[in-house]
Amino acid sequence: MQSSLKKTLYLGLAAISLGAAAGFSTPAQAASKAKVTSDKVLTTKAETRNINLTGANAIYSKPGTVKGAKLVATTQTAKNLKDSTSSHKNFRAYRVATTNRGSVYYKVVSFDKHSYRGWVYGGKSTSAFAGGLTSYDTFKLGTVTDDQKNGTFKLKNAGTGLDGVTYTQPAWTQYKVGRAILDTTAYKDATFSVDQAGSRTREGDQWVHIKNQNTKDTKADGWILASNLTQTNAFNENTQIKVVVKDINGKVLSQFNHTVANATKKGTDATGDVYRKSEDAAATKPSEAILFGKTLQGELDANLKSSGYKVAATDTVNQVAVKTGDTLTLIAKIGDQTPTRISVYKSVTGVGPDTKLIAKGTTDETAANAGTTDDSNPSLVVTLPTLTTPFAGPKDASYSSDDVKNNLAANKATTFSSQTIYLPANATIDDVAKSTTGSKGDNTVAYHVEYTFDHAFAGSYSADKSAQAVYTAKLVKNAATPTEPGTTPGQWDNGAAPARQA
Repeated sequence: MQSSLKKTLYLGLAAISLGAAAGFSTPAQAASKAKVTSDKVLTTKAETRNINLTGANAIYSKPGTVKGAKLVATTQTAKNLKDSTSSHKNFRAYRVATTNRGSVYYKVVSFDKHSYRGWVYGGKSTSAFAGGLTSYDTFKLGTVTDDQKNGTFKLKNAGTGLDGVTYTQPAWTQYKVGRAILDTTAYKDATFSVDQAGSRTREGDQWVHIKNQNTKDTKADGWILASNLTQTNAFNENTQIKVVVKDINGKVLSQFNHTVANATKKGTDATGDVYRKSEDAAATKPSEAILFGKTLQGELDANLKSSGYKVAATDTVNQVAVKTGDTLTLIAKIGDQTPTRISVYKSVTGVGPDTKLIAKGTTDETAANAGTTDDSNPSLVVTLPTLTTPFAGPKDASYSSDDVKNNLAANKATTFSSQTIYLPANATIDDVAKSTTGSKGDNTVAYHVEYTFDHAFAGSYSADKSAQAVYTAKLVKNAATPTEPGTTPGQWDNGAAPARQA
């Protein structure tokens, strides 16, 4: 009986062994490994491929179901990386693969010198990250505070240390994007302003983007941890008041800290420093004010320069009792509109200034047609339209080149023509200085020059200095279409004009 039992066990074990050899022992052994049918480099913008692991799937050396895939990081490690409070553990996806089973895998790499690199399951579609990874904002832009906006700052630890240099992007928030400058020693005395602020998602720490106030040297401009800066004009409640200037709609135009003369403690009455009741006498109460204190007035002028706004001490809304440590809110009003003439020029390539055009109907037209000056010729005489919408703004307020362009466009003055001129049959634009107003000698063919707006210059609204616009010139073979000049030639400064603004 024992012999029979042994034989039965032997035969059973043999059958099991044969079954295993044939591959029928378990479902896992029965299933064939997946194959990669597509493997591509991701080409979308790099910052859109920043991801975080979800912890739902591990990282493998190959797509996880492909033969030869080895474990790089377990799901528990992936969970730990997901919750990391260090931006070093940010990841970037850079390849996508699809298997014959329809599964999608992404190849990812950690920001910290490639501590982790491998493939993560990403769901069943390539349209969005899923499964073991998700899109991730490594940095969140915030709002620049008033103190930052109006502050001036110095580097706290200028040098080569990580706390003294600036970065092209906040540290470790973009893959392989590092420092903007390696050594800031030369900038230990430089002052910077802040124009952007935000926080790293993992750490929650604040980073700010700084710009050198010496705009000719921008090498150290970049992002830095806010705590690595020292504010040089921080508010001192014992000796200063905060001044906020708004327009009548509540828009903040300027903010700054004003130091009250001889003040040493918070709560010191600042009336005599802020207001004057005459040119040389301090006010004893705000209602006596006809002027601001000389120092405060200078600060207001500097902060509102080129804005067109003015603050009047006589406005009762601006007559407020104020003490050190307080905030003084002043209301500014826009100044009167100042019409500004426009001068138009012909663009001259190469070395030399652009050539001023001459308005038809001005006293300079005769000289231009006679060619009695070095830079005058008939092709420069143009018919300028009426500026139905005058170019105007508050006196001394700044205007941009686009402001000039938009005004010319509104007045349909971006193109105009010269008078009819005569030149030889094979003439080019370079020959127009030899043109005549009638058929004479070799000048037997009628032409005109078409002028088209090219660019303008920024400046300040003024009754004395004109805005400047430059036009390109094109020679056209036929007579100009007769048109009458505008009825308000004084709006154009194309007679004998003052020197051009720099």
